[in-house]
Amino acid sequence: MRIRLIKLLLALAPLPLIGGLFLRGAMNLAGPYKNRRLLMNLSHRTFISPRADIACPELALGEMIFIDDSVTLYAHRDGGGIRIGDHSSIQRFTILETIRGGEITIGRHSHIQSGCNLTAALGSIHIGDHVQLAPRCALYPYQHGISDLKTPIAKQPITSKGDIIIEDDAWLGVGVIVMDGVTIGRGAVIGAGAVVTKNVPPLAIAVGAPAKVVGYRNGSQTSTPQSQS
Repeated sequence: MRIRLIKLLLALAPLPLIGGLFLRGAMNLAGPYKNRRLLMNLSHRTFISPRADIACPELALGEMIFIDDSVTLYAHRDGGGIRIGDHSSIQRFTILETIRGGEITIGRHSHIQSGCNLTAALGSIHIGDHVQLAPRCALYPYQHGISDLKTPIAKQPITSKGDIIIEDDAWLGVGVIVMDGVTIGRGAVIGAGAVVTKNVPPLAIAVGAPAKVVGYRNGSQTSTPQSQS
């Protein structure tokens, strides 16, 4: 009975003016937090919480995407687009922000957990398929200038060593920070709290601040073809 009622409310949700009331009713019946993925599965279409904060003219969403309460997708006037692939999810209190020509792309079946901050300024952020970002990860493809001692840091121009690229099937643990110009290779694992300032090879396990490779998922102790730089 509950599932049938949720399906009915979802069917009425697209109605103008009053559709929002039906959607909120369906949300209440589905339950809190990740229980609301049920709404996406039942409707077979993307679910965007009415409590999400979205201001991005170049927003491109695939199919069956879940965007939770209190997610912010924001592009400044000079910011690039945000693209999210099929079956990916963005959990609450996560911010995706673009400025100064930066853009953010997220592949298919990738999951960004709560409290992450992805700010693409000057450089862009490219996340592949089946990538997992644990809570409170932060990706910054830029840095503040600090060389002019007579000018406040906040007023110095930002710089960038290049895009951040997270290749397919990588997993970033809780609180990982990734800096500009870094590529994290396919299938790599980054330990909780790491600060990644250099490239991480495919299948590598990296920990620490700054992050260093301590092993490989295949048991090898030697670098795969993409070495650290």
